[in-house]
Amino acid sequence: MRSLFRGAPGTPAWLVKTRNFLTHLTVVARARYYNDLLSLQAMSLTYTTILSLVPFLAVMFSVLKAFGVQDFLEPFLLRILEPLGDQGAEITNRIVVFVENIRVGILGAVGFAMLFYTVVSLIAKIEDAMNLIWRIPHARGWGQRFTAYLSVVLVGPVMVFTALALTASAQSYWLVERLAQFAFMEHFFALTTSVMPFLLMCATFTFLYRLVPYTRVQLSSALIGGATASILWQVAGNIFTAFVANSASYAAIYSSFAAAIVFLIWLYVGWLIFLVGGEIAYFHQHPQAFLREGLLDWRAHFFQEWLALSALVEITRRHLAGATPWRSTELAGVLGVSGLEYHFDKFVRAAILLRSSEPEGIALARPPEEVTVEEVLDIVRGSEAAGEVRKRGVVAELLERRDQAVKRALQGVTLRSLASDSEPQTLKVRSAGLEAQFG
Repeated sequence: MRSLFRGAPGTPAWLVKTRNFLTHLTVVARARYYNDLLSLQAMSLTYTTILSLVPFLAVMFSVLKAFGVQDFLEPFLLRILEPLGDQGAEITNRIVVFVENIRVGILGAVGFAMLFYTVVSLIAKIEDAMNLIWRIPHARGWGQRFTAYLSVVLVGPVMVFTALALTASAQSYWLVERLAQFAFMEHFFALTTSVMPFLLMCATFTFLYRLVPYTRVQLSSALIGGATASILWQVAGNIFTAFVANSASYAAIYSSFAAAIVFLIWLYVGWLIFLVGGEIAYFHQHPQAFLREGLLDWRAHFFQEWLALSALVEITRRHLAGATPWRSTELAGVLGVSGLEYHFDKFVRAAILLRSSEPEGIALARPPEEVTVEEVLDIVRGSEAAGEVRKRGVVAELLERRDQAVKRALQGVTLRSLASDSEPQTLKVRSAGLEAQFG
């Protein structure tokens, strides 16, 4: 197998490395697809969208009406549902009628609260899906959700539809009409008009990838993910139009329900594209973690225990050397993972770590010789919860003997002794021989 990766004699080294990289990237991407449950997440988002689409558009419509750009809602929906062909126009018309019939002003406090909760639930589902991709174990608090979701619901649509309004008004401006009389300027304006929807879609995806995950996403990574998702959207839209929307078999099988079925399929495809774009953004920002976590089970207890102890050992080594504390992002990069905040939160609550503000970083809250490895592993495993379910029996006694043997083996091992005995934990991507092949 390895000889196949090396290629025939005389094959350039860069070509072999490129082929190996693409091969392993394909394996990792497939593993990430199943590990991150992208198909299941897309199904969940499709279901939530069906429940919250009209309330979401109603809230958006009310906001856009205040800015005078509500007339662009229907063209925007037509653009989104364009791959559905004639059925897209029919579904858009029905959605717009539903939205216009909702009178937000007469719903009352309870009705408006339920309407807003339905909208928030959709964005919360999107955040949960993004957090799973970005390996964020917990979501925002309600206070943070309010500010972040308010930006998504209010600021995002206003920016997009204002851009559409400015583009439409610019086309009717007298100077633009004069310039359009020249042949080369006419081609330029035609090209701009055809590219603008793609750029707006790219900006929308970038906005969501940048804001929704409960972590700091670099603008460049969000932009890469947004551009990729926009390209996939265009390609998938053309394929969908050719093979699904215009297929006579759906009309023959589902009769009057054909439009709804095709709409659901396109929603699923759209959310799947959105999630794939999120994976691309994560890969761009954390390529090493993406490759490792795709080939390993990052949820496994062994990996989480190794990660927590390795992080504490590196923090202890900095403490003993009298150097400045690690920044969370720097230490995560050294260990080859995307983030450590989940473990840090646990250790801060257990008074093992503290967050320093000057200099900013993570430091030990107790002397390293007082922190035992057994205590650290108990925190990672959540032994206090496991103790509640221990019952008498052969299996319980066996597990108890195992735990006692582990405690005896770890007796006297502290963070100080572990940091003194071990080498620096700079982690490379070794899975499947990636380091040896990519240099």
